Amino acid sequence: MFGWDFEHSKRDRVKLFIFTLSIFLVVGFTTYFFLNKMAVDSGQSEEVVESVENTDSGSSSAVQDTENDEESTTATKTYNQTEQFSEEQMERSKDVAIKFVKAYHTYNAEKPMEYLENAQPFMTDALYKKFEKNPRREPLERTYLTVDEVDITQVSNASSIVVRWNVMVKGEAKSVDGSTQKIEDWYLVGLRENNGEWLVEDVNVNVSS
Repeated sequence: MFGWDFEHSKRDRVKLFIFTLSIFLVVGFTTYFFLNKMAVDSGQSEEVVESVENTDSGSSSAVQDTENDEESTTATKTYNQTEQFSEEQMERSKDVAIKFVKAYHTYNAEKPMEYLENAQPFMTDALYKKFEKNPRREPLERTYLTVDEVDITQVSNASSIVVRWNVMVKGEAKSVDGSTQKIEDWYLVGLRENNGEWLVEDVNVNVSS
């Protein structure tokens, strides 16, 4: 090989050794750099993937936060009736609501329809006919009901046609055996204006507003 005499020439054998060593070194360094480059590329790929995942996670969190904010805003949103009705309308409807509840609440079992006749001027014909067909029947411990005090508050209401008031009545209930007790009833009433006159068109008793 290359005219070298390995059997008789020590110099040629040295050359062969150096040549072989050079080949091993070249192959070794080449392999080292190749493997090192692969490791670096793999590390960069992992960093890119992690970065993308973090970005996606951050975007998802931002979207979730936005949705939560919107839900929170919707949940806490209230409807102030004064934005839909004038001060005069609010006062007139309030006055009718109080008069209606005072008349409707007062009850005498000996005259079971008297309360309805007294409340009729403050309610619509439709509501009067409804109550006339299904008159109220109070339990024995509420045979007689009187009004001592009335308080009224606004409620959250999105309607631009119907005004709603929560009327709280404190009074006394008398039983058939003559015993009495203090009571408090809540009336949620809805009033509609017709030809300048406010009338109660619906009422719910002792329900959450």
